[in-house]
Amino acid sequence: MPVDCQKSTSGGKGNQGMFIERDKKVCAAGLPTAQPNDFVADCLQHYLLKDEVDALISDSIIPSKKPRPSPPLRYPLPLDKRFAGPFGQVAELINPPLKTKFQTLVDDLKDTPYSSYWKKPLGKGSDQVPMLPEGLDTLKTTFGKKTEFHGCLYDIVMPKEPIRYDNINTKSKEPGVQVTRNYCTPAYNPDLTFGYRTFVDKRGTYARYCFTDDRIILGNGDKTITNILQSNFKDATQPKTGTVLAPNNNVNNLPQGHTFGKLKPPDNIVECLTFCERKPDQDFYRKCLGHLNSLRKYLSKRFLPTFFRGFYLSLKYFDDAKSDWLPKDIVYKACASKLIRFDSALIEPLLLLWNAFDGNKIKYKTFIHIINYKEPLPEIPKMSDLPPNCLDFRTTYTDMVKPGQEKDERPMAGIPSGRYFDLDFPITPENCCKADRSCLPHESDMKACLCPSVLTLFHVNHRDMYAKREPHVIKKVFEGAGECLNDETFDAIWEEAKTYHSKGWVCYETFRRALEKYLRNNNNRKKKK
Repeated sequence: MPVDCQKSTSGGKGNQGMFIERDKKVCAAGLPTAQPNDFVADCLQHYLLKDEVDALISDSIIPSKKPRPSPPLRYPLPLDKRFAGPFGQVAELINPPLKTKFQTLVDDLKDTPYSSYWKKPLGKGSDQVPMLPEGLDTLKTTFGKKTEFHGCLYDIVMPKEPIRYDNINTKSKEPGVQVTRNYCTPAYNPDLTFGYRTFVDKRGTYARYCFTDDRIILGNGDKTITNILQSNFKDATQPKTGTVLAPNNNVNNLPQGHTFGKLKPPDNIVECLTFCERKPDQDFYRKCLGHLNSLRKYLSKRFLPTFFRGFYLSLKYFDDAKSDWLPKDIVYKACASKLIRFDSALIEPLLLLWNAFDGNKIKYKTFIHIINYKEPLPEIPKMSDLPPNCLDFRTTYTDMVKPGQEKDERPMAGIPSGRYFDLDFPITPENCCKADRSCLPHESDMKACLCPSVLTLFHVNHRDMYAKREPHVIKKVFEGAGECLNDETFDAIWEEAKTYHSKGWVCYETFRRALEKYLRNNNNRKKKK
């Protein structure tokens, strides 16, 4: 095929040699099936499945990965225990959480500063206890002052020789003894019993039978065999424990929230919480204000707001002296002419409260102001619910100071926090008994109640330690504790202890501090010699 024809067409390659070419420019008919610039490599390329998948993935919307959880807090957020009640810190102190095996192992490892801990014999330590002198017998040496032996607790609770009450008339204290109260006889018969007879056990064992019978545990103890007619009658007429007797199921046919009975106004909570009688004037003034509000509401439906300006000018016409006061008869007649009717016995106390009524005359400007429904009422003076003799306001500082005590003008570092701290003896609070003061006083805290110390067990508080004492009392106490004090030494320590108080008072604590200082000075003198 000529070159010029190849550029225009390339068909007819399969008929080469079958026809005689009369014209050198003869070309095959039809559309060309191949272009002269095409290559075999280009024809072999095709759209792979991976390309299709990649196209679909790129067009799809893939949600982002979930963020990693934030690291836990070092300390958890504290719970709000302001209204926890019994589920607060007290429950954690009484019932501490159980330790896991890993926590127990960690605590044991913290308590083993020496490698020989795991090799020590049972009940003994193989290493010398630190911070103690060498050669000290750790099993037999004790520190502190020796206390007197008062006996074992087991002997006190369960004595070997119990106390006998043979010589004491305690017959009425024994169990099962009937107390003779000298009632009138024969009207009173001590052999009679009251109440309904129970048929729990016909044998008469009663309590023992109730504790041992299996029917009580199963809940069948009070069931007896009866006729079906009697059983149906009891189910319809006698309600069971914890259920409502409703034979016709009327409750299911009532609207939601329906209640039975007549509505009763709620009780006065103020009267229930106070010991004093409330002032009756307060209820009367409420009634007066209610009547005034009804009058204002009535006038708002009959008159426009511009009516009250004209009504004020009509009353001002009768005020010849220009004193803003008019007799109440004139004001009431003017109101009657405008068909304004009200109860004067309920309006006059309010005018008297706002200084607009003196008994005969009314300040008509204030009267027009309070009946005008567009104007707010004047400010009502404060009225107390209780009489003044029932009101008592106290603070921590006033409870701390004696009644009639002189004011201390010396500079003070803060306000003392203890109640009755300056009194020589404890005072029982109001509505409390002596047991409340001695066993659980106001100065005790929850830790002292759960873990009482020796002083708490013997009912000794801080007031007993800091109360003013006499010299012979302090000397007797410290000598009983093991101190050897002659008269000369005691007088020297006493004079030193008096310097610790502005008025020269001495208590156990100040004497103890002076005693330690005295012993320390003596030891220093001996070392210098």
